[in-house]
Amino acid sequence: MGTIVPVTKKNLVTKKNLVATKSLVASLFTLLLLSVVSPASFSSTVNSQVCFLSSGTWVNTRLAQAQSGSFRITFDVTVSGSNVDAVHGLSSGPASAYANMFVAVRFNASGHIDARSGSNYVAASTIPYAGRTTYHFILDVNVATHTYNAYVMIGSMQTTIGTGLAFRNELAPTSSLNYVAAMTTTGSSTTCNITLSNSSMAPSIITQPVSQSVTAGQIATFSVATTGSAPLTYQWMKNGVVISGVSSSNYSTPVTTITDNGAHFSVSVSNVSGTASSNSALLTVTAPIIAPSITLQPMAQSVTAGQAATFSVAASGTAPMTYQWSRNGSPIIGATSSLYTTALTAVSDNGSQFTVRVSNSAGSVVSIPATLTVKAVTPPPGCLLSAGTWVATPLTQVQTSSFRIQFDITPVAPIEDGVTGMSAAPGAAYTDLAAAVRFNVAGMIDARNGGSFVAATAIPYTAGTAYHFILDVNVGTHTYNAYVMLGSVQATIGTNLAFRTEQAAVSSLAYLNGFTVTGSDTICNAVTTTSAAATLLLNSSVSSLNFGNVNVSSSSTQNITMSNAGNSSVTIAQVSVAGAGFNSTGASGISLAPGQTTILTSTFAPSASGAATGKITVSSNATNSPASISLSGMGVAAVAHTVALSWAPAVTGVSAFRTYVSMISGGPYVEMGSVPSITPAYTDSSVQSGQTYFYVVTAVDASNNESLYSTEVAAIVP
Repeated sequence: MGTIVPVTKKNLVTKKNLVATKSLVASLFTLLLLSVVSPASFSSTVNSQVCFLSSGTWVNTRLAQAQSGSFRITFDVTVSGSNVDAVHGLSSGPASAYANMFVAVRFNASGHIDARSGSNYVAASTIPYAGRTTYHFILDVNVATHTYNAYVMIGSMQTTIGTGLAFRNELAPTSSLNYVAAMTTTGSSTTCNITLSNSSMAPSIITQPVSQSVTAGQIATFSVATTGSAPLTYQWMKNGVVISGVSSSNYSTPVTTITDNGAHFSVSVSNVSGTASSNSALLTVTAPIIAPSITLQPMAQSVTAGQAATFSVAASGTAPMTYQWSRNGSPIIGATSSLYTTALTAVSDNGSQFTVRVSNSAGSVVSIPATLTVKAVTPPPGCLLSAGTWVATPLTQVQTSSFRIQFDITPVAPIEDGVTGMSAAPGAAYTDLAAAVRFNVAGMIDARNGGSFVAATAIPYTAGTAYHFILDVNVGTHTYNAYVMLGSVQATIGTNLAFRTEQAAVSSLAYLNGFTVTGSDTICNAVTTTSAAATLLLNSSVSSLNFGNVNVSSSSTQNITMSNAGNSSVTIAQVSVAGAGFNSTGASGISLAPGQTTILTSTFAPSASGAATGKITVSSNATNSPASISLSGMGVAAVAHTVALSWAPAVTGVSAFRTYVSMISGGPYVEMGSVPSITPAYTDSSVQSGQTYFYVVTAVDASNNESLYSTEVAAIVP
């Protein structure tokens, strides 16, 4: 232990100093006597006339009496510079190491003031210090709880270093503190005016009540941790209203209900020195979680092979609920909603048992098994059933040239993979089919063309609908046209389609085949007819068009119908137009099946007056190509038109009239002219040929008051 060096004007022992020493001893003795007589309260100054210098060694001064309860100690410290390392605090016995100090404040080497709490130095805020400045420290200590509050006066303002600070944790718990100790390793510090008192320490909340979340029917518990001199009293409040009969640091609510949700709880802690109020803690009360209960069991389902079955369940309980369907006791991957739709069924699925487990955080329930019945598809007499195996039926005769075959196909499922087509021998593989139509997995109808399936347009199909197919086949050219009837409309799947690449050299076709990988198809009503020799004819509905008189800068249109009058498809390769002012649209690039038509639109738009002639030429693969349609018309100058209006005033006192016009009977109307007319007449020179105009007038008096609209009149401009 270092020597306590008093900082005085002289380091001499004089008679005056001896007298002061004797007085100090007498004061200490008196203090001890007062402590015995009145232990509940005391205040003393320790060596108030002497300051202690700490510079590289430990210095200690004994308190007048050991402190074992709550007390306050204050002292002044002056440091030599702004970056010292000086520690001042309290110990149990003389301190010779930092580990001996239970309570400590520090001037740290970074130029700030902090205090020890457990294993670290902390500060509620940044508190810088300056050299040669005196700082007044206040420590409120509670030995029983091993906590303290530390403050420092910055000028006239008390600044909190920390509250609820813990005694140094390297030390065994102590029951008393009896020394003030100081150690300055860098620079020096002077400690003066050490004053000790056991005045009551006001409460301070060190652990606030924490918000709680419970389920209705449970109890919520709130607690608070404090420092301060005993006795402490506690008053809990709910939504600011005092809760009767609660006076401890813990509070447990009655059994909660949903109406308690959102309540706020706080507590006030008091002693003779003051009151501390806590933050508000929120109580969240949620409705109790109800385990699932099945209110509608899955129903047994019966389907035909190739169709899908759908099972459903309805359940009550607290959301969120999860679903897991099982088949014959095994969970189905991805079947996790209240509805489950099977894959397309097969006869082997018959008798399967489907259940569903409904779960939430409160429990789970399993449904009653629902049985799936799958019936085998029985085709009508004379029909083929294509369902996972190849089926075939012979044509009425072997076909070696041009022929037409028609048949009906009914898909069972909304999404299938089914092919129907013709082959030389009974089909056993896709490569055996020369010409084929298909219900594809995209839900569309298409046809084979050489190495791939194609379609002229998107043709969707639906389950359970019979589709009538027409195939015009030419074995000699290894080509065919494919059509399907959509109601009463013949839709083209493709024309001039090539036989499948593997069948490019086939010389005869004798079988109609079917094979469905997914779903099933019923093929019925197959009819084969032998075609006559191919005829390619493209006819026009007119051989000439006369547009008559057409105003210059106007136009007139007329339609021409082009028809396939042969028994084979005709493709229109090009439509060309000759003659000034004539034009045409449509038809070009169109392929027409036998009996089909298309519209060719011709337009005459003269740019000058006078007669005009022209010609439309339609080129195709028809034997009568090209088709020619002559054109004629007369361009005439536009004639100016006017509409003259007149009327008789119905009353006197009229000073002017306003004229209004509309292109629609009943208005809205637009005023004509920039100023009212003073005569009961108006001429409209802005009208155009071929239009109808609707007029009304109003009367205006000298005060500019305007009457209602007159009766409407119409004018048709020729």
